[in-house]
Amino acid sequence: MDSKGTIYYTDLVQVWMLKPDGTKSIAVPNVHTHELYMSPADELYGEHLWFNGEQSNTWGHFLWKRNPDGSIIKIKDSTAGLADESFVRDIIGTRYSVEKSIPSLFWMTDTRGKKTLLGQASLSGIGRLHISPKGFLYFNNKTDVYVIPPGDTLQLYLKNAGDTSGLNQTMPGSHSIMNMWSDGKDNLYLATGNVIKQVTKKKLITTIYKSTGDWFPCSGVIAPNGDFYVLETNSKNEVRVNKISAVERKQIVKENKFTIYYMPLLIIAGILLLLYFLFRKKK
Repeated sequence: MDSKGTIYYTDLVQVWMLKPDGTKSIAVPNVHTHELYMSPADELYGEHLWFNGEQSNTWGHFLWKRNPDGSIIKIKDSTAGLADESFVRDIIGTRYSVEKSIPSLFWMTDTRGKKTLLGQASLSGIGRLHISPKGFLYFNNKTDVYVIPPGDTLQLYLKNAGDTSGLNQTMPGSHSIMNMWSDGKDNLYLATGNVIKQVTKKKLITTIYKSTGDWFPCSGVIAPNGDFYVLETNSKNEVRVNKISAVERKQIVKENKFTIYYMPLLIIAGILLLLYFLFRKKK
C-alpha cells in the first residue's frame, strides 16, 4: 500500500493497482513477480522471473522499479539464475535475507551494503521472511514460526501454528504458512490453510478470517485506518482482493472474544448450576 491508500498486488502475470475508490488497473504489465516492496517515497519494487525451458532447465530474471508518476525502469539488467536480492526491507531500507544452506544463514544488509549475520539454523522448510515495524524478523519453518528479535538470537516463537489443509496440501513444507505480516500494535498475522490467524504479543492465537469455496488467503495488508485487505488465490492460480473494514474487524474481534472467553465461562457456569440442583435434590 502506498501513502495514498492504493493497494498493489501480483497475479504472477502482471502487477495490479487497486485504488481506494475500488477502481482497478494494471500498474506493471508482463512481469512474473512473487514479492513486492513499497518504499516510503511510494516507489514500487519487484522482479521479473522466467523459465528457459525443460531442455536447458535454467532461470533468468531482472529487477524493476515503478516510480510514483507511473514510469517503470529496470534497476538490474537481465541476469541468469534466480534473483538473490531481497525485497524484505524495513522503513529505512535495510534488507533482510536468508541464505538457504546447511546451516541456513540470516543476513541484514544496510543501505551502504554492509552485511551482518543475524543468526543461523539447520532448518529444511524455511518460508518467507517478515520484518515487523519494531525490527523483529519472523519466518516460518514448515508449520513453526521463528523470530530473531533486535539484538537477540534466533528462537522458536510458535510451534505448529501453520495449517497443512486445503491448498497447502499440494504445497507442503515452506508453504504451510503462505505469508506473514504485522500491525503497529505488535500483532502478527499468518495466512495459512484457508484462514488468517492473528497472534498477539502474548501469543494468543485467534482466527480472524476464513476464505470460502476454492479460495485461500496468501497475503494481506492493514491500512492506517484499520481496514484489512486480504489477497486470496485458488487452485486455478487466480487471485482476488477482499476488503474488511475497520468496523467489520471490530465485530469479528468481539465475536471471537465471546467464543474464546465468555462461552467457556457460560458452559462451566451451566455445569455448576446443574450439579447444584442435582445435589440439592438428593438432599
